[in-house]
Amino acid sequence: MKIAYCLPFKPLDNPRPSGDVTIAADLKAALEDLGHEVDVLPHFPAKWIYWRPWRWRAAFRALDRMVERAKNADCVLTYSSYYKVPDVFGPAIARQLGLPYFLFSASYAPKRARAVRTLAGHWLNRRAMLAADHVFCNKLPYFETAGWLLPPGKYSMVRPGFRPGEFMRDEQGREQLRRAWGARDRVVICTAAMMRAGVKAEGLRWTMDACAEIQRRGRDVLLVIAGDGPLRPDLETRAREQLSDAVLFLGAVPREDMTRFYSAGDVFAFPGLEESIGMVYLEAQSCGVPVVATNDEGAPQVVRHEHSGLISPNTPQDFTEALDRIVADGGLRTRLGSQAAEYVREEHDLRITCKPVEHIMTKIVYNG
Repeated sequence: MKIAYCLPFKPLDNPRPSGDVTIAADLKAALEDLGHEVDVLPHFPAKWIYWRPWRWRAAFRALDRMVERAKNADCVLTYSSYYKVPDVFGPAIARQLGLPYFLFSASYAPKRARAVRTLAGHWLNRRAMLAADHVFCNKLPYFETAGWLLPPGKYSMVRPGFRPGEFMRDEQGREQLRRAWGARDRVVICTAAMMRAGVKAEGLRWTMDACAEIQRRGRDVLLVIAGDGPLRPDLETRAREQLSDAVLFLGAVPREDMTRFYSAGDVFAFPGLEESIGMVYLEAQSCGVPVVATNDEGAPQVVRHEHSGLISPNTPQDFTEALDRIVADGGLRTRLGSQAAEYVREEHDLRITCKPVEHIMTKIVYNG
C-alpha cells in the first residue's frame, strides 16, 4: 500500500522530546519494514484550531497541499486525534479522494462536551472517529472509551510497541558514564522527564522524595535525571536540599545518547502519573534495566510486574517501598533486568504488534 500519513498533532521532526513523536515515527518505520510506502503529508499545527479562526484560511491552504500530495495514495492514516487536536484533515482528504481513512491513537472523552472551551474539539474529534474505516487504540483507556462511540469491528486494541533494536544494552557506555558520574559501587537510579508543570514535574518530585527516604534508610544511591524545562531550577533546588551530592541533573539528553544513559543505570524509576503509555519504560527495559512505576494508567501495559520491573499502588509511600525493595536486593535487580530485554522483544516489538494493523488496513483497502 501507499499510505498518506497525516500528523495534525506534532511533526516527526519536532525538536522537543515526546512519546507521541516517537510512537508516530516508529509506526511509520514499522509499516515501511512490512513493505509499505508511507508518505508523510505536509504538517499544519492543528492544536486548538477551532478557537483560532485567524488561522483557518492557512489551514484550508494546507489541506489543499495535503490533498495534492495524497492523490496517488491507497489510504489515509492519521496518528492521534483528541479534543485539543482533533483530526480535521484526514477525513477531508479521504472524502475528497475517495480513500479509506484510518485513525491510530484516538481518544474519545464525552466529558469534554460539557465544557464550552472543549465542546467544539469534542465534536470534531467525534466526527473524525465516526468517519474512520477503523480506529486503532494503542492505549487501554482509549480502547475502553472507543466502545462508547463505535460498533464492534470498527476499532481494535493494538499492544503498545516500539523498535527495540534501537535500544540495546551498551556495557562500554555504561562504564564510561558511571565513571563520569562518580557512581562507584552506588546503586544508580535513572529517571527522565520533561520538567514542566503538571504530572511530569510531580513524578520527578515523587522520585526525588523516594530516593531521599531510602537514602535515610542507609541505601547508597545516586539519582541521575535526564530532561529539561522551565521547572528545572525549582526541581534542582528541591533535590539538592534532599539528596545533596547524591543527585545529578544531565539536562536534555539527545535520543541517540539515551541508550548509554539507560545502560548506566541499575534501576529506572518514574511513577508515571497519568502516563498513557510511557515509552521510557520500554526503552529502559530494552537496555536490560528493571523499572519501578505505579499502576496509574500506562505503565502496567508495558511493564510486567515481578518479571521486568515492579508496579506499585499509586501512592508516594508504595512507590517508595517498591524502589527501596529493588535497591536493597541486588539479586532481584539482576533477575528483573535480565528478563526485561527479552520481555520487550517478545511482547512489544512494533514489527509484531503492528501486524494486526497492517492486516486490517490491507483488508479494507483491497476488499472494501
